[in-house]
Amino acid sequence: MLKYEPDAASNYEFGYSRKTRSPNLYERYAWCNTWMTSGMIGWFGDGNGYVGNLNLRPEVAHTFSVTGSWQDVDRNAWQLKITPYFTHVHDYIDVERIGGRTFSAPGYEVRNILQFTNHNTELYGINVSGSAALWDSEGFGNGRLYGTLGYVHGIDLENGESLYHMMPLNARVSVEQKLSGFTNTMEMQLVTRKSETDPLRFEPETPGYLLFSIGSSYEYKNLRVDVGVTNLFDAHYYLPLGGINYDDFLATKKTRTFEPLAGQGRSFNIALTQRF
Repeated sequence: MLKYEPDAASNYEFGYSRKTRSPNLYERYAWCNTWMTSGMIGWFGDGNGYVGNLNLRPEVAHTFSVTGSWQDVDRNAWQLKITPYFTHVHDYIDVERIGGRTFSAPGYEVRNILQFTNHNTELYGINVSGSAALWDSEGFGNGRLYGTLGYVHGIDLENGESLYHMMPLNARVSVEQKLSGFTNTMEMQLVTRKSETDPLRFEPETPGYLLFSIGSSYEYKNLRVDVGVTNLFDAHYYLPLGGINYDDFLATKKTRTFEPLAGQGRSFNIALTQRF
């Protein structure tokens, strides 16, 4: 990594990394000869069956990234960080079709038996994060705005298709207030439509959604209490990386089509933390 800091308000980083991941036991040794047994040992929750491959080679990823960071001179009023990156993965562990099954559901749902194999792939994306001070007063404490944004796109160079489980453009914006021992937070999460999917695994497209959450915590010495509500307005949405609702498909005696897995509804949470 090479870092250049021209002044107190900005700095730039240029980086390269090489990372290796060896195949796990499942990717090497999972075995079956029918869709039923292959589907039972699938971990992706997509209704497809998976078979291991003894000849898999380790993945080797080469990542190039550039990071620009800017902030006020005192590094308190605001800050912004942007990191675009590009990754080439040699021998990425992907899949190829070796069989399939058709369900006699409406529209005749089809799922594949897939064997793990090595392909060359590329991924590129961007991560953005920042914060800004909103207020600082004796009566209302300190207020700060936080935000993050992320996007990644992956492509299989062997067949030109999108890689599996790529998160669509997503962002989080939150306002945090600190007053005495209290910290209060309001958060908004935005996820855009997922349209870049892997057709070999019948990965479902999902619509975009907007979620709101609120929370509050109080800290006294080494004790902290957190309360909050996630998905405040009980919005119905589908998880972009959640796979399909296979249990619902079975519960209806296979008379419904596969649907994406829905996300969690309104949830009330409380947590107690004790530090020693």
